[in-house]
Amino acid sequence: MRAHTRLGPDLTKAWHGLCKEWSIAADDELPLTAYLLSLQPTKSQTMNQTPFNAAASNAAASNAAASADASYVFNVLILDESGSMGSIASAAKEVFEGYLHRLIQEQQDIPDLTQYINMWTFGKPYVNENIPLVKINAWDKVFPEYSPSGNTPMFDAIGMSIHKLKESLRILDLQKEQYQVKVFIVSDGMENASKEYSASQIGALIRGLIAEGWGFDYYGTDHDITSMADTLNIESHRRVMFQKSKAGMENARDQYMYARVQEKMDFMESRRRESSKKLDNDERKA
Repeated sequence: MRAHTRLGPDLTKAWHGLCKEWSIAADDELPLTAYLLSLQPTKSQTMNQTPFNAAASNAAASNAAASADASYVFNVLILDESGSMGSIASAAKEVFEGYLHRLIQEQQDIPDLTQYINMWTFGKPYVNENIPLVKINAWDKVFPEYSPSGNTPMFDAIGMSIHKLKESLRILDLQKEQYQVKVFIVSDGMENASKEYSASQIGALIRGLIAEGWGFDYYGTDHDITSMADTLNIESHRRVMFQKSKAGMENARDQYMYARVQEKMDFMESRRRESSKKLDNDERKA
């Protein structure tokens, strides 16, 4: 259902403005539901205030209830686009375009798990959000331009991507048990150009998010990945060195995706068990 089928002209205009600000699709049910619910008056509001859209609110409440058992994975790719990646630029583009298409296949294979993608690069000229957060099925299937140059502001790319995703999750207002986050960091060199975030800030940020259940993987080549992964507080079983070649990147991508899809299937199995348990409890209460 499209946003304009639930909102009047004024609310539609406001909603599309927020979509532009948040970099989300206007017809994405999840943030739309959160937005509509936010239009409901609180108990402290008086009858003299502008009335809210009752039909929109009822639709949102219905959608919120229906989505309580929904499950989500937010896939974040943070890819090095610094000058040293130039020797494997075309291979990197092909390999990581394949990563995105594999996510589309995963969505088909696990249809009750809604997957989002968000892609960032760091290098030229600084940090870029190449694919704003979007459902993988809504991605336009156009891989962003990839032309390596510049330095390696890795910390800033990680910090900015996390900050923006946390804000999106706040807006979506999901329960923690409803979603997982998979952050895939790929680089051929050490951090050397960040301006906003320090090593200690990023390390502490990642450590805290891992404790909350987020997953971080560091895949590297051509540098001391142990030292870099230690700085980032990446868990030992989620750091991998790969050969700097197309074959090396393909193997790394496949290794990463195999491990993560197992996690996603385990997550969904757990969610289904919890849903079944809740249904049984509700039936007994009835």
